[in-house]
Amino acid sequence: MTQKHLGENLHDLLDGRMSTADAAEAMAHLEECDDCNARWTELREAREALNTSSAGIDMRFAQQLLDRDRMAQIAQGESKHRARAARARPSRHRSATIAFSILIFAAVGVGAAYYAGGPDQVPLEFAAASAEGTAPNVAYMGPQDMRSADNMRAWVHPDWQDSGLVPIEARVVRGDSGAHMLVASLLAGIDPVVVTEQHGDLVHERVADLPRADVPGIDVYIVRLEPAQLVWQTGDVVVSVSCSCAMVTLETVAGTFPTNTEPGFLDRVHAGLGAFAGTLTGN
Repeated sequence: MTQKHLGENLHDLLDGRMSTADAAEAMAHLEECDDCNARWTELREAREALNTSSAGIDMRFAQQLLDRDRMAQIAQGESKHRARAARARPSRHRSATIAFSILIFAAVGVGAAYYAGGPDQVPLEFAAASAEGTAPNVAYMGPQDMRSADNMRAWVHPDWQDSGLVPIEARVVRGDSGAHMLVASLLAGIDPVVVTEQHGDLVHERVADLPRADVPGIDVYIVRLEPAQLVWQTGDVVVSVSCSCAMVTLETVAGTFPTNTEPGFLDRVHAGLGAFAGTLTGN
């Protein structure tokens, strides 16, 4: 037992866990040490309050019992081993608060990424703007390049062999908004068809009142009759097809394009994180 302060031995003395000799020595120390005597008085009063309170707990004394900072002050004169035991440890409440804060920040981050990964709005006029030919080229593909699944991976295209359509050429251009668009030419029989695609969401308010084309399994809208033009949404891509041909020919062409599903939650979060990374790196 230390000769400077009793420290945690006060609890042993209070609980009767000391030998007779040690208890006598501790009581003698209490008569000489004001700090230990004051702490001893607090512990006894707290014990009595816990035993006599009608609710079973007196919060004022319970707070004193849990005041580890005070215990650490009293234990400054003890051995390093006992002093380490008396130092304040992170409480469960503090750990739970930190964990909850991390969870909140993570949820906010995921929500922001989901929002940032949302598709851009594609106006109905996007096909007309790209057809003017003023947008700068990003990439060019000939017929063989268009038949390559790797080259057309980011775009929607028919199965060239099964559809009977013949690819001619394709350009990836950068629009005024900075978005990339695909402008492709193909043949449907002897009729040349222009296909324009852009990633994003078609502005539904602009097409809600347009007539529907006769294309099974997908909502395809008739933009105009001469020259004929159709537009629709498939997955995260807006597709426009146009030609100076009969509407039934263009409807057949539209029916050869696959129907993709919209991006899921994880896809949007991944796209949002990519947008964040691009902003930070300046790409």
